Amino acid sequence: MSHSIEKARKQKVAKSTKMVQEGKFSLTLVESKAVNYLISKIKPTDDINTVYTFNCSEFQQIIHRSASANKLSYTNTKAILNDIGQKTWWITLESGKEAMVHWLNVVHMDPGSGDVEIKFHEDMFPFLYNLMTDKEKYYIAPRLEETSLMTHKYSPRIFDLLRSYQFNNKTWTFELGTGTDNDFMRKIADWEPDPNKKGKNIAKIPKSWSKFSFFERDVLAPAKEEINHYTDIKIAYVALKTDAMGKKYRRPVRIKFLMDAKTSGELKETQSILDSEYKGNFDNIIDDSEPHQMTLEESFFGKDFMRSEAEEELFSVDEVVEDAANAEELAEKRADETVYPIFYMATYKDFSEDQIDNLYHACIKNLKPGQIRIDAYDAWATDYMSHYYDWIKATPEDTKTTTYKRLLASLVNDYEQIAQKPTMWDKKG
Repeated sequence: MSHSIEKARKQKVAKSTKMVQEGKFSLTLVESKAVNYLISKIKPTDDINTVYTFNCSEFQQIIHRSASANKLSYTNTKAILNDIGQKTWWITLESGKEAMVHWLNVVHMDPGSGDVEIKFHEDMFPFLYNLMTDKEKYYIAPRLEETSLMTHKYSPRIFDLLRSYQFNNKTWTFELGTGTDNDFMRKIADWEPDPNKKGKNIAKIPKSWSKFSFFERDVLAPAKEEINHYTDIKIAYVALKTDAMGKKYRRPVRIKFLMDAKTSGELKETQSILDSEYKGNFDNIIDDSEPHQMTLEESFFGKDFMRSEAEEELFSVDEVVEDAANAEELAEKRADETVYPIFYMATYKDFSEDQIDNLYHACIKNLKPGQIRIDAYDAWATDYMSHYYDWIKATPEDTKTTTYKRLLASLVNDYEQIAQKPTMWDKKG
């Protein structure tokens, strides 16, 4: 494999996290790889008017398609760029308006040399440019090679999505099949025009996904395998049959992902796998001083930042998943044994059982006789507690007292007179 191919596949694919987390795309696997290849050409000093030049042969080899014949390479590249050029995607702006975004503005091709010139559409500026200089922008920047060998459609999407959350959180929970903005299925699904409402797009969720075993077989399991095999992170997941309020369902309604950076030893093994599958000869060292889009690690810690093996903790994702699943199961069992299962599930991760009991009774003591239905005590107490708890978690800790004591005092004193306000659980008549 040529030095140019080796160099190209190690370029960074920098995208804003807003684009990753909120963009409503409809790309095939090949188109997704192609878009990543095009984005990898962007350098920090570029602007939206920069024209990028590449060759069809390199393009086809990077996205892992046949490049044995120049004519075939040119024809395939032309077809892929034509499809991408005609596609748009949607995102909600800060103003609340929805914006239709185009990928490309210019595509020029030379059938003789096979060279291609492209320019991104001006709509792409906030999502691909000035990512390093704008402090309000958060972004991911994995290497192109981490997704270019993937063979399952949803693997690159899930990798980008999880990596966008991974830097600040080792765990992240999404809803599953609920149809909300936090629904994991909607985030990774293709989006297409709604046939019943002109001008509206909807998530195209396969019917088979309604059965979790099929969703796991067709989407989750392949993505987990490829992400752990090719990328710089390792992931696992556990399906939960309780919602955020502790209500139990027969099917999974949430999915919890666990993510961690690979150790230096694991990264060496991953690089060996990539090198082997690309069948490259890597005797030539790539000059890493050449400008490129910086990763979050580089921007926050500097280019020389690297954890030593002695400092790295061995992290078993599967063990953590098992522990999380066991903890969830024990919590559900304990919740069933109480008279306030919803309240318990909303608080068990933060407080002891004695503290939870005290908090619950502090809520109930604020009720007047006959104020709400007896069967609604649990739900009402959870809402009442959450009002003050959310406020406490959002405010800086300016006293030496504990979170538990602050919350208990707030529930007992009801500083904002929340307990007496009308609710959906009020007893009628």
